[in-house]
Amino acid sequence: MVQRKPPLEVKEKLEEALKTGVAKGYGYHRIWRILKESGVEISESTVKKYYHEIFREGLKKRGPCLPRELRIKLYDEVRRLRKKGLSYSMIIDEVCKSHGVRLKKSVISYWCKDIHNPFNGIRIPSVEFLEPSPELAYIIGVVAGDGWTVKKKNGIYEVVAEVKDEDFIEEFSRCLGKVLRRDPPRPRQKKYGMLVVSVKSKAPYELLQKPIDISRIAPFVEHCEECMRRFIRGFFDSEGSVGGNKWISCYNSNIQLLQYVRKILNLLGIRTTEPKIYLRKGTTFFDRRKGKIYVVKKDACYIYVRMSDALRFYKLIGFIIQRKQKRLENYLKKRGLLTI
Repeated sequence: MVQRKPPLEVKEKLEEALKTGVAKGYGYHRIWRILKESGVEISESTVKKYYHEIFREGLKKRGPCLPRELRIKLYDEVRRLRKKGLSYSMIIDEVCKSHGVRLKKSVISYWCKDIHNPFNGIRIPSVEFLEPSPELAYIIGVVAGDGWTVKKKNGIYEVVAEVKDEDFIEEFSRCLGKVLRRDPPRPRQKKYGMLVVSVKSKAPYELLQKPIDISRIAPFVEHCEECMRRFIRGFFDSEGSVGGNKWISCYNSNIQLLQYVRKILNLLGIRTTEPKIYLRKGTTFFDRRKGKIYVVKKDACYIYVRMSDALRFYKLIGFIIQRKQKRLENYLKKRGLLTI
């Protein structure tokens, strides 16, 4: 069935109503109701047709969307100014002066009334929105150790840790929830008795993709003494051990990272050895837990804490993993350094 064009007088009123309605963010159904209430005889399908034509044209004129990071800054600024009692027009002028962006009144209205926001469910969209904290420092230590990051083909970014200790994975999950302002992700059981936690987020992926960029993590790790302590705890929970020879040691194939760990330990007054190779590239070893043989792809190195600083390590750092913590306590008791 061919749709008839509206009479000229009706078309003029329709175009005027559409321009006003689209500018205010109205949908075609609402515009049709306004026309109907004002006595204009027109079908809803006709309004819908003309509405989409004007809307498409508006999209062409609007240009590309502002980056999410900028929109979030503008959102925070708009909310702050509104709390001060500024009108929408005054907010538009203030934002234009400070950021060079002129917002529409409808956008400001949506933001102030919590109808829309630029987060789109992502509270931490990029690294610059991450704030230094002990929880973030712990995450950095864990992922720098035995965790990893993944970028999938569908554009999903993930941070993953796979461990066997429940107390360890629960703390890692808690820290992720705190840093990303969400509920802690639930650990999943995998074969060989391993527990896995993964979270989809671009910000920690950008910060922690390997090889670890020391200059990028340093501001978060060296923010304060507590952050340094939590970074070391996360790294030793992930890569550390208290061996049969009673050394407090940690292992990694990234010698620059081990040197950085030594630097942080030194700042905390804990001395360590220089990195030493314990597995050469090309060496094969048998994983008894998985029953598989692996080939070492890089030289694996280790450092260990000086025995004279073991008690200081226990008091300042310690382990979240209770089996490691108890082994450390037993060692210190045997040496007469700890009485608990």
